[in-house]
Amino acid sequence: MKQNRSNIIVLCIFIIVVGLAVWSIISNPVKLGLDLKGGTQVILKATQLQSAETDASGSKQSGGSISSEAIDKAMFIMLNRIDKLGISEPLITKDYSSNIVVQLPGVDDPDKAVEVIGKTAQLEFRIVESVDSNGEFKLGPALITGDKLSNAKAGYDNNGRVIVQFSFNSEGATQFEKITSENIGKQLAIVLDGEVKSAPVIKSTISGSGVIENIGSLEEAKEVALVLQTGALPVNLEIQEIRTIGPTLGQDSLQQSMLAGIIGFALVAIYMIAMYRGLGLVSLLGLTSYITIFWGVISILKTPLTLPGIAGIILTIGIAVDANVLIFARIREEMTKGKSKIASFREGFKNALKAIIDSNVTTLITAAALYRFGTGPIRGFAVTLALGVIISMFTAIILTRSILFLMINSRIMTPKFIGVKISDSQVPKTLKEK
Repeated sequence: MKQNRSNIIVLCIFIIVVGLAVWSIISNPVKLGLDLKGGTQVILKATQLQSAETDASGSKQSGGSISSEAIDKAMFIMLNRIDKLGISEPLITKDYSSNIVVQLPGVDDPDKAVEVIGKTAQLEFRIVESVDSNGEFKLGPALITGDKLSNAKAGYDNNGRVIVQFSFNSEGATQFEKITSENIGKQLAIVLDGEVKSAPVIKSTISGSGVIENIGSLEEAKEVALVLQTGALPVNLEIQEIRTIGPTLGQDSLQQSMLAGIIGFALVAIYMIAMYRGLGLVSLLGLTSYITIFWGVISILKTPLTLPGIAGIILTIGIAVDANVLIFARIREEMTKGKSKIASFREGFKNALKAIIDSNVTTLITAAALYRFGTGPIRGFAVTLALGVIISMFTAIILTRSILFLMINSRIMTPKFIGVKISDSQVPKTLKEK
């Protein structure tokens, strides 16, 4: 009775989990990745950002090699910019060459998006030392940079000209006040990405805010404000490849993948029922619960589902039922030795457990290696593979076991239901059909 109570509790917990998974799937539909939804993929190569300092001849000096931290920071800033642009489900990763791979599902015109997310946005304030005959400014060193900004907003001045208004944080305001107080009467150049936007004369001490002028349009001003808000990139980015995937191609891939999954599930169902009869039906109940929980976890994680990810899901259908095959085969072996139903079921689960754990652990090790050394699509496959293995172990070992031990003393648990032939001489008489 105590054992039955435990099995009932396990079934109730699984019913609640499956219900939550269904609720998650309905309320948070699984997002589709670039290869399924269509969109744009851009590969960007990070190059060393030129130093703000200049040598005696006025030429900029380049720094050393690019650190992994600089690339990670650039990826974080780019993701913030994409979020503010309103592009849904972006994915930014690094490939084996440390190139930045930007996937923009649903974006079929990448030029504008790439222009914004890849803009360096180096804002500098420099005192003008002299102006040559061609009107070119010779700038002094950067006294304060855009990383001290707290806000930037596009708008118009009193004369209707497009400007970007900016304000400093407390540290920047203090520095800017000191700079302007010490350089009254001099020109302060506002330089964005190496281009002098304006060079007004400092007439009095300024604290906390200012404007950027000479911007062509309000749209451009909004883009400038956006990149200033999210911060400057620590590296320069060069476009290596732009690839656009049409939504029709992505939809075809999705439909074919779903068809493959349905066919795979059907073939597994036919095999399990043909080989294990009633036990096969129990395994299908566990497999259905597994797929539901799996899909619910994917929706909760809000990870875009890619074509390799679907391949991982389809593969784990076979992995999920593999544990049941081991268990059921062991149960039938014990029964043909003449053991009772309870003893056969207990020995079957016990003997199969070690093989199940060993096979799943080795698969998890493989998935971990794929995730560690793979790129975006391979990592997607590794994630779904690992999730599938973990969830399948629980459904096969815990859920299936609880169902079978609740049914073990029922009249339905006959040799025919289990898939054991009545003619087998070693089957106990208590198991044979009357």
